[in-house]
Parts: sequence; C-alpha cells; structure tokens
Amino acid sequence: MKKLIFLVLFMVMVIPAGTICAKDTIQMSISYPGAPGAEEDLAAKQFEKWIKERTKGQIEVKLFGSEQLGKEVDIVSGLQLGSVDMAIMGTTIHEQAAPKYNIWSAYYIFGSSDEVAHILNGTIGQKANAEMLKNKGIRMIGYGLRGPRNLTSNRPIKDPKDVKGLRIRIPLQPIYVESWKELGAQPVAISYGELYLALKQGVVDSQENPLSYIYTPAFYEVQKYVNVTEHQRSFFSYVVSEKFFQSLTPDLQKVIIQTGKDITLFHNNLQSQMENQWKQKLIDKGMIFVESDQAAFKKKLIDIPNKFAAQWAPGLYQEIQKEINEYQAKKKR
Repeated sequence: MKKLIFLVLFMVMVIPAGTICAKDTIQMSISYPGAPGAEEDLAAKQFEKWIKERTKGQIEVKLFGSEQLGKEVDIVSGLQLGSVDMAIMGTTIHEQAAPKYNIWSAYYIFGSSDEVAHILNGTIGQKANAEMLKNKGIRMIGYGLRGPRNLTSNRPIKDPKDVKGLRIRIPLQPIYVESWKELGAQPVAISYGELYLALKQGVVDSQENPLSYIYTPAFYEVQKYVNVTEHQRSFFSYVVSEKFFQSLTPDLQKVIIQTGKDITLFHNNLQSQMENQWKQKLIDKGMIFVESDQAAFKKKLIDIPNKFAAQWAPGLYQEIQKEINEYQAKKKR
C-alpha cells in the first residue's frame, strides 16, 4: 500500500495520469506481477513496442513488473483513481471490480484453456467487462491465458488425502480458502514476493501456481515436487483506467483498443508455446512431476462453487456449464 501511495503522490505532483509530460508525449504506466521472463512480462514489452510504433512516440510506456507498484488489490484502487494507467493482473480484478462474475477463481470449472477463451469471448465475458467498467471505471482491453495451476511441495501429493495438514500459501480469495480447507490443508497468507523465503524457512510447506510462476522465482530450489493437479485454468486481464482512456484523443483510444486485441493473440500464442518449455526447465532443475488424481480432487471440490453461487450473477455457474457442454459438443461434430 505504501508503494501505491507513493505512486499516487508522484503522479499528482509530477506526471498526472494521461497528461502530456513533454511535448506530444503522454506517460502510460503499466503494472504487472510477473518477474522478468514470465509470459506477461514478455507480453508487456511487446505491448510497449507496439504502442510506441503505432502512436509514433506520442505515448511513452513505463513498465512496472514484479509488483513494484504494490499488490493487485492496491493496483485496482490505483486504476480506479487514475494513478495507475494500465495493469496486467489475475482474478483479483474480478473479485474487486466485478464480483458478480468472480467465478473464474473456482477450481475445476474449466477443463482446458480453450474453454476459458470461449467463455471470455462470449456474452458472459462481455457482461463481466461491462460490470467492471460500471463499478470501478476499469476497461478490459484484452486477456492472456495462463497455464493451469499446479501444487508444489516437498512430498508427493497423489490424491486429496495427501493434502491433509499441508500449510499452503494461496491468494486469500474466499473460494480458494474454502477449497483448500475442504481438502484438509491450512491456507496461509503470504505475498508472492515473500513466498520464496517462506518456503525456504518452512513457514509454509507448499504453494500453487502455473509453471511459469514456479520457475521464474526459482521455487525449484526450495520445492521438490510439482503435483499435476491442474485445479484452475485462468487468465490475465489487460485492463486500463477509464480516467486515462478518456484523457486520450479518439485516435489514440483506437490504438489502445486494437493493441489490446493484438496482445491477446500474442500472449495466448506465447503461453501455448512456452508451457512445455517451463516443464522441461523445471525438470532440468531437478523437480519431479507427480501425476495427481485430478478426478479425485475434482470430486472432492465439486460442490464448492454452489456455496458461492448466491454471490454471483443469477444462474452464472449453470450458464457456464451449459456453454462449455455446447462448445464441447460442437467440437466433436
């Protein structure tokens, strides 16, 4: 939070969001959580390149990776205030800005990244985007699929009973907490930036993340097993502060919108190419991949979404299930 307060003061006193700081130059800050080399870091750099080229230098992008500007919940506030111009972030954006559509955090909702993309590109995704803009003044311009989340540990986790008593660091969204408690684990709140040390010192036994988020912070130095639970398939949201967006000329707004569409394709192609590379890199570092019983985990957690259904848009869970079933049926034809 201190980082965000500093940024707010800095932007107000020196470079108010979306204003011209030098002749014909607009400063645009982009926050994202990933370390150098992660998919969103590479995608952010590509976005920066395209914006510079397409605006002929009118917009100068400043990148702030590795949570430099604060945690995601603080970044949401920054986007709303206009002190952060753009962010690439996980499901926290829906938890904070479109809670009626925060179903993305539920485990085993989606069986593939294609299913996630299908829902995001359809009416449900459009409704979620409209809710975000209405509630917080945050505009969704694109998304980047993430690899499935897997559980790391220092003992193999083959089925749900192996989770009992495990002290696990998770993002403290209520549905995450409820899911791991149902499995018998002890959820712990630790920031991602402090997680390596917490694993090393034994404050927690395990954590769960996509493979890229296991490799880039070198968790292979403090964890032995990657348990292939694939319990969540999610995405990064590319979001822009509406205050910043409305400060731009119509032509520059069009550039932002089109670049958001293009970065979606770029990010998703990149993620697809890199997933197997991340796995091989982790194997090369000595990590052992364990094929966990995903069906058993799913069966154990199947009723969790129903406990949160009242918080979501009416019938959302059932609507997504229906959409996915129809999508899969069409693929088989």
